Amino acid sequence: MKMSLKSKLRGPFARVIANLVIGVVGLVIVRLIAQSLPMFRDAGWMVEDKMTVLGGTLVVIDAMLLSVLVRFAIELRAYLVGRFAEIPGLGTMAATLVLLVTAAIAYIDFKPLTTAWPAIAQLYVWSFFALAAILLIQIVVLLYRDRDSISAQVLGQPMPAPSDQPSV
Repeated sequence: MKMSLKSKLRGPFARVIANLVIGVVGLVIVRLIAQSLPMFRDAGWMVEDKMTVLGGTLVVIDAMLLSVLVRFAIELRAYLVGRFAEIPGLGTMAATLVLLVTAAIAYIDFKPLTTAWPAIAQLYVWSFFALAAILLIQIVVLLYRDRDSISAQVLGQPMPAPSDQPSV
């Protein structure tokens, strides 16, 4: 039993989680260091009275953090596609959910850009709205397409055979 637990901890899913944790913790530490350095706080304004150098630095660090989340979504999708082959859309659904959360975080983190450049405010809001709508539509389509496979898996029943006949 000890050996099987150890082998599970070294599997592909553990590597996906380890990559996520290392990336997030590393960038959070870098963010905390950047916030505490006096030269970043004292550097002044990037955009006069709207965005400081420290604020711009934090936006760049947050963008790198979001790239770690996107990589996690890609790796999670690959793992779930291999692990649950009987539900073809499960990996894509999970990755889409991670991307949706990442988009929400990005919307909040990059909001100061609309203060620095007010002309982009409407484009900013509608771009994130469109992205969120597309991701939600994708989840709905995948859920609808794979509903039989998902219900069979949840209920422990055999997988439905693909049929050429339309359902009645």
